Amino acid sequence: MDRRAELLGYIERTNRLQRKLALVLPVLGAGAIALMVWNGTVGGFALFIVGLVALCSFWITAAHNAAHREKLEELRRVERNDGKPLTTAHRRWHSR
Repeated sequence: MDRRAELLGYIERTNRLQRKLALVLPVLGAGAIALMVWNGTVGGFALFIVGLVALCSFWITAAHNAAHREKLEELRRVERNDGKPLTTAHRRWHSR
């Protein structure tokens, strides 16, 4: 499989996961708010946990997509360089 297609597949799966989370997490948040009516402490804790999971999951999936896009850009730069590896300052020091 082509590396570019693999990275695009990762990005698409991550976007799909974000869309699913965007549907599930508000429902869980509403459930936590409903729990607050029954017991404020339990509902507040549940709402905190749902918020924490939402924040972390979107943050992590966005970071994954950013890393995949960075790899795609690196592949583009290598292609523009006629398939030769990119030279950077730290790679020049190690080539001696």
